[in-house]
Amino acid sequence: MTRTLPPTTLLLALALAPAFAVAGDAGNAYRLVEGGDFRSSVRFEETTRVVRVASFSLMENPVSNRDFSAFLEQQPQWRRDRIPAVFASPGYLGQWASADTPGDNVDLDAPVVHVNWYAADAYCRAQQARLPRFVEWEYAAAADATRRDARNDAAWRMRQVNDGTPHAIDAAPGAPANAYGIRGLHGAHWEWSEDVASLLGDGDRRGQQDGEALRYCGATAMSFNDPGDYGVVKRFVLLSALQPAATLGNLGFRCARSTP
Repeated sequence: MTRTLPPTTLLLALALAPAFAVAGDAGNAYRLVEGGDFRSSVRFEETTRVVRVASFSLMENPVSNRDFSAFLEQQPQWRRDRIPAVFASPGYLGQWASADTPGDNVDLDAPVVHVNWYAADAYCRAQQARLPRFVEWEYAAAADATRRDARNDAAWRMRQVNDGTPHAIDAAPGAPANAYGIRGLHGAHWEWSEDVASLLGDGDRRGQQDGEALRYCGATAMSFNDPGDYGVVKRFVLLSALQPAATLGNLGFRCARSTP
């Protein structure tokens, strides 16, 4: 007996097929994150406590040096010696041995860093994807290895104080994936979000030249429903202070895809 797919299932499969078979990311699977109502630790609006997160897919691992090198072969205009001046940054891929090669002193499988938002956005677009929105990262990062929302576990939350350092929860080799099958969200490397330019705390200081650029730390603390959510707070404070052209030695990225 031959079984046929229902029309709606067949249409969904056809829609997903080209998006999930893009050359260049075959070794970094996308994991489905089922959406739902979410009490964000970030106060996106004064009266908003619960937001609706649509289902999406997120790369299992951050984009690696190997991945980004392959991208530059296909789109050499993003090499550090060819990147348009309007998108350039002084430290862009400065740790690489050459404009298109990481070199022997750089781990090919480690997350690529010193990549600005423009280049990260271009990489994801080339993969028929996009950078994740901040609330999508926060939603996925609320999970531990067994629970989709582990934020009520005080011990687990305290370990997030080490996010962005070699002592982070997910930094050790072989650290388990979370409940969605995603790795490194609380790792040694922070990551760009698609909406970084709109992550404004009260009294945002980006681009100010009055000598008070660090005021954003205290002001941005007013933007949280839960200031004790350390992993989210640290990341939000960092990203809300950055211009899209900025690069950091512990800032990388991964890509996301909306669910059709």
